[in-house]
Amino acid sequence: MELTPVTAVGLVVALVGFELLHRLRKRFGWTGGTLSDHAWKWVIPVLVVLVVLAEGKSFDSIGWHVESTLLLVWQTAVGLAVMLGSNLLLAPLWARVGDGGESLAKGIGSFASLSMPERLFVAATAGVTEEIPYHGYAVERLAALTGSLPFAGIISFLAFTLGHLGETWDRQAVLRIAQPALVTTLLYLWFRSLPALIAIHALNDAVGLLVADRYAPAEEEEEEETPHVVRWLEGEQ
Repeated sequence: MELTPVTAVGLVVALVGFELLHRLRKRFGWTGGTLSDHAWKWVIPVLVVLVVLAEGKSFDSIGWHVESTLLLVWQTAVGLAVMLGSNLLLAPLWARVGDGGESLAKGIGSFASLSMPERLFVAATAGVTEEIPYHGYAVERLAALTGSLPFAGIISFLAFTLGHLGETWDRQAVLRIAQPALVTTLLYLWFRSLPALIAIHALNDAVGLLVADRYAPAEEEEEEETPHVVRWLEGEQ
């Protein structure tokens, strides 16, 4: 595959599109609350879809395919088990690194003011808007351009991880987000199914967001309990 101007634009959108969009919104004052911020994230996958159409390629070229419903369910179940299982296994290690999970807990707690349907919207948004550019488009196009799937995965992983650094997640939180970012990247390289990764990502985020109240710094008792609860929820995006 040769690099065309359209594909080059697509890679820019996929790898750094969220950061560019954030700066554009900040420049023109297009800011809002939590839901507004997440609604804006849909701009990136829409742009990716337009790029794919401009390339004259099918959506199958960015991993949008399902061999069978049964296989999709199996991949989703296995992927979610791997995500949650890795959180449990690595919890003792993360508890001894950096701030012990306080930054991540604070980030999750910032969603406590949202209703349950709103939290599910945030989780679904994260699954769709992050998997399409970072894994579906970036991995497939970089692999086609370089002939190296591992290289494509590494670039995608780095962009995925650094793309979370911002107002909600600080450096300490992003350090922990690197774990689920790596797991989802490896899962995509294994399954090569964008629908499966979207489902896995969204469900993993929903687990954390649905119990975000436990992270809200309303009482000291809650703050003391947070490090213990956060151990198995460190995969929140």
